[in-house]
Amino acid sequence: MFGGMNRNIILIVVALLALLGVGAYLLLGQRSGNQVASGGSGTLCSNQPPAATGLSNEGITTLRIEELKEGSGPQAITSNTVRMQYIGRLVDGKQFDTSCQPGRTPFEFTLGAGQVIAGWDSGIVGMRVGGQRRLIIPANLAYGERSPSPDIPPNSALIFDVELLEIR
Repeated sequence: MFGGMNRNIILIVVALLALLGVGAYLLLGQRSGNQVASGGSGTLCSNQPPAATGLSNEGITTLRIEELKEGSGPQAITSNTVRMQYIGRLVDGKQFDTSCQPGRTPFEFTLGAGQVIAGWDSGIVGMRVGGQRRLIIPANLAYGERSPSPDIPPNSALIFDVELLEIR
């Protein structure tokens, strides 16, 4: 009678230890340094998605996130330093900036540190290394009235196609 109970207890303890080990591996895997997408440079620049259509500045009032390609690496969390490829467009499809131009390098910043527009700080969190997203960002989470460039009119909603290359 007690032999069978001891075996059940041992099996339960082994199962719990296995679950704890898997949980620790997943948690520590997200925080380990330099998680790089296979290939290192990604595919966004060589296989650019078509521009979004049917959008207007007035119709974009909240941040919208579209998964273009699910990544398989760890997820980006606030305080991570991330390295990204990106293509920035206006609602009419006009490209105003990209890291894909010859001579440009991927963009690197710390999530949640206010180094980028709020739409990026919110839209990149949870993204996995190797993944691609389309961020459809309302003007109030982009530059608002204070555009940094003559190519971006004031109060413009912005569309960014982004790819997470690396978490440092």
